[in-house]
Amino acid sequence: MIEHQGNKKRTGSFYTPSFVVDFMIERVFNYLTEENKLITNTYNYFQKSLGELYFCDPSLGTGNFVIGILKRVWNELKKFKDIKQDEKNTFFKNFSESNIYGIELKPDVLDECKERISFFFPMLSSNSFANMYVGNSIVNNDSFQVLPSEEAQQLNPLDWKKTFHPRNSFDVIIGNPPYYNLKKMELLDKNANLLFKYLKQSKTWKQFFRSSSDIYYYFILQSLNYLSNDGLLSFIIPNYWVENKYGDILREQIVKNQILEFLDLSNLNIFKDNGKWLNVSTCITTIQKCFPTRNVKVVKNIPKTILENHKRRKSTIDKLFFEIDQANLGKEKWVLSPHLKLLKQIEDKGKCIKLEQLAQVSQGLSPGVKEIFVMTKSNSERLSLEKEALVPFLTNKDVREWIVNNENLKIAILPSKIDDLENFPNIRQYLEQNKRKLEQGPDRQRLIKSNKIRWFDFSVYRNLKIFMNHQTKIMVPYRSIHPRFGIDENGSFGATDIYVIIPKLEEDFYFLLGILNSDLMNFWYSEAGKRKGKMLEFFSDPLKKIPIPGTEEKDILIYLVKEILHKIKNSKKQDYEVKEIKNKINQEVAKLYGVDYSLIASKLVTSSDI
Repeated sequence: MIEHQGNKKRTGSFYTPSFVVDFMIERVFNYLTEENKLITNTYNYFQKSLGELYFCDPSLGTGNFVIGILKRVWNELKKFKDIKQDEKNTFFKNFSESNIYGIELKPDVLDECKERISFFFPMLSSNSFANMYVGNSIVNNDSFQVLPSEEAQQLNPLDWKKTFHPRNSFDVIIGNPPYYNLKKMELLDKNANLLFKYLKQSKTWKQFFRSSSDIYYYFILQSLNYLSNDGLLSFIIPNYWVENKYGDILREQIVKNQILEFLDLSNLNIFKDNGKWLNVSTCITTIQKCFPTRNVKVVKNIPKTILENHKRRKSTIDKLFFEIDQANLGKEKWVLSPHLKLLKQIEDKGKCIKLEQLAQVSQGLSPGVKEIFVMTKSNSERLSLEKEALVPFLTNKDVREWIVNNENLKIAILPSKIDDLENFPNIRQYLEQNKRKLEQGPDRQRLIKSNKIRWFDFSVYRNLKIFMNHQTKIMVPYRSIHPRFGIDENGSFGATDIYVIIPKLEEDFYFLLGILNSDLMNFWYSEAGKRKGKMLEFFSDPLKKIPIPGTEEKDILIYLVKEILHKIKNSKKQDYEVKEIKNKINQEVAKLYGVDYSLIASKLVTSSDI
C-alpha cells in the first residue's frame, strides 16, 4: 500500500518493488499450477481454468500487484502463437474486468492505480475496473453501531459481502497491507484513534483485539475469512508477528490453515522512503485455507539475487528451504529453525528452568527527554549540579561482553530524589532553561496534565527501586548482533535501551553471566530468541524465557567467569588469555547443557552465515 511522500513512514505504507511483486505472483501461480487449478498446456484449458480463478488485493495502492498479475497472464497468453490476437485481447479484457478485485482507502490513489494499469495495458480503460472499490478493508458497516455516524463515516467502511456480492470469496488474495502499531499510532493520528476504538469494540474484531498489535494483523484475518476453500493468501509483511507476544491470537488463527511458505527477508532492504532504505524486517508468508496436512517450507535470509531472478533460479530456491512440522506451531512464539532437534536437546538434557525463575528481569527507566537529564561528568561539574540528585548512568553502548565501560561514565539528574526544586538551585536553573523541551511531546503533556509527573520528572520511573536497591546488576543492551551481557558493580542506572538482570542468589551473578555470554547461548538466542533483521533483541519477555541448566555444579563456571573478569579489568595485553578462558567457559557451559560443544560451534557458524 502507498501513501504520499512524507506520510509513508508514519502509516507504514510503501511501494512494493517489482521484483518482490513478480516473485510473489510467480510462487502463487506455481501453486495454482501444481494443484491443477491453473492448466496451461492448451489455450482452451488455460482460459477455462483461469476464468474460474478470482484475485483480490485488499490494499491496492497504485496497483503493483494487479499489474504484476496481469503481466503474468499476458506473458502466458503470448505463448499461444496459433490463437488470434483479437481473441486473446478479448479474453484478457474480460478477465481483467471480471476476475480482478481490489480495495483502496483513498479515492485519489485508486484513480492513480487505474491510470497506471491502463498505461501498462492500453486495451483497458480506467473505467474498466468496476470491481475496484474505495473503502477500508478492515472496517465493516458495524462501525456505525460502535461509533457516532460522523466518525464511522470518516473510517470509510466497506462491507465485503455487500460490496462484492455475489462474489463472496476469492481464490487468491495477495498484496502488501499497511503496517503500523495501533497503540502508538492512535496517539498521533485522529483516524488511527477512531480505528483503534472501532477494532476494540466491534463485534467482528473485539475477540481478536490486542492494543499493541499491528494493523496488518487484521488484514490477514479479514483475508483468511474471505478466501475460498483451498484459496491462497500471500502477503509481504513485517516478520515480528511470528514471535511478538501480541501476535498470539493471530498465530492461533493462522495455524488452523496450511502455512505453505515463510520466506524471511530480514537480511534485505526492501522499502525506501525519500531515497533512504528503511529498517523494516519483512517476510513473505503464503497460506492456504485448508486443514494443515504438510510441513511448512521456511527459508531464512534469502539472497536478493534469487528474488530478482526467481524464474531462472527456481531449483536454487527449493534447495534453500528447510521444513518445519506445523504441529510444532501454535499460539505461542514460533521457532522457525532448521535446528529444532538440537534446541530441544539443549533444553531437555540440561533439565532447564527459565531465567525468570532464577532472576528478576527489568527494563531501564524512561527519562522522556534523555539528552536533558543525561550528560558527561565534566558537564555536571561545570554546571555545579548538586550531587545529591545525581546518579551514574550507562548507555547501551557502554555495555560490553562481561563488563560495562566506566571510562566515559555519564551522570544523570534523577528527579525522584528532588522533593523540592528550590533546595537544588543549580539543577533548578538548568532545568528551567530546558523547561519548554521538558513540556513538549504528547506523552509528556498528557502525563503532566494528569498530574502523574511534575514537569521536570522522568516520563516513567518504572523499576526505579531495582536501580536504587541493587549495586550489582547484569546489564544487556536491548539490541545487539550477539549476546553482550556485562556486570555493573557501581550502582549505575540505565534507560529503556538497557535491560537488567538481578539473580535471586548472590552466587548466580557469575554463573548466569557465564551462561549468557557463552557460544551456546549465542546459538540458542539466535535461533529461538527474538530477532530484528541481523540484530538480536533482548527484551523482557524473551530474556525471561532463556533456558538455564538446572544444576548444582556451578563452581567451575563461576571460577572461570571470575578469572575472565579479572583478566579483562587488570591486563592490557589480554586478547589471547581472554580467548583461552572464553573457550573453557564455552566447553563448561556445553557440558552443563549436556551437549557436545563442537556441535554448537559448527551450528553457530551456519546460523551466522544464513
